[in-house]
Amino acid sequence: MPNNHLTTFLDSLKTDVIHSLQARGKYATGQTAQQITIEGDANSYQLNLPAYIQALETGRSPTGKNAIPGNPPMIDRIKQWCQAKGIPDKAAWAIKKSIGKKGFPGTPGILSEPLGKTNISLRLIQTIDLMADDIVRSIVDCVK
Repeated sequence: MPNNHLTTFLDSLKTDVIHSLQARGKYATGQTAQQITIEGDANSYQLNLPAYIQALETGRSPTGKNAIPGNPPMIDRIKQWCQAKGIPDKAAWAIKKSIGKKGFPGTPGILSEPLGKTNISLRLIQTIDLMADDIVRSIVDCVK
C-alpha cells in the first residue's frame, strides 16, 4: 500500500503549523516554514521542525553567562527579521540586547494547537478513512 496517505497527513500538519505561525504574526522571512520538512522511507515518516521553533511558543529566557553563540549568530537572524518587517537595520542591535537581557515571551498555541490531540485526531480520521477506502477497493478488485 502506498504511503502517500501518511505524507498527506504529515503535510496537512505542516500546513497547519505554517498557518498558525502566520495567524499569530510569527511569519516574517519564511525561513522557519522552509525548515519544516517531511522525511521518510518505506517504513516510516516524520515531520521535522527546527529546534528553535519551540521557543516561539514557550518563549526564551535571558541569555546566560558564557552562552554559546548560535549558527547563524542571533544578530544576523534579527537583521533578517528586521528587513522582513520593515524595521531599520540599526534597531537589530538594540533588539538583540533586549532579548539577551530580558528574553521574550512565547505565543501560546503556536505549536500546541496544530500539533495537539484534537487537530491530530481530526487529521488522522481523514487519513484512516482514505486508507480504508483503498483497502476496500483492493479487496473488491481481488474479488472481481
